[in-house]
Amino acid sequence: MTSGVIGRRAFLAFGASLMLAGCATAYVDVSRLPVIKAVRVSGGGNLWLETMPAYVQRNLIRQLGSRYQPGAKGGATLVVQLTDISFPTDSDGGLVSFDSVDTLDGRITLLSASGGALKSFPLFASTASVDAMPEVPMPTSRRYDWLASSYAHWVLSKLAS
Repeated sequence: MTSGVIGRRAFLAFGASLMLAGCATAYVDVSRLPVIKAVRVSGGGNLWLETMPAYVQRNLIRQLGSRYQPGAKGGATLVVQLTDISFPTDSDGGLVSFDSVDTLDGRITLLSASGGALKSFPLFASTASVDAMPEVPMPTSRRYDWLASSYAHWVLSKLAS
């Protein structure tokens, strides 16, 4: 996203984050998912994408609960390839800031025990920026975790549907 310009995608993400505020903490019926024996999250290309996989992996495992059984025989593998991330700085100072929406893009693949793809889809998620200030140019760990939690929720929600 270009600084100072509100792109169509950012505007839609902002609208969605307003409409869905709080949904990332809503219950996802993970019992509909197969047992997951491994969660692999990767990303690269910039510092933010290299930092984010640990946050996404931790949130996926937490939200999977008992469906995550490391090394389970016959279990599926969840693979997440993060491809794009945006942590804009809140710069307009108004009551509602249209440029303070964090976004994360990636490709999700659920592999069967034999290695075949059970599901594969792209996923774009967004959250309202927390701790976004011109004085804090780098994202805080709270901001990483907030976006990762939302992303994990939508990954599992889409896998369970």
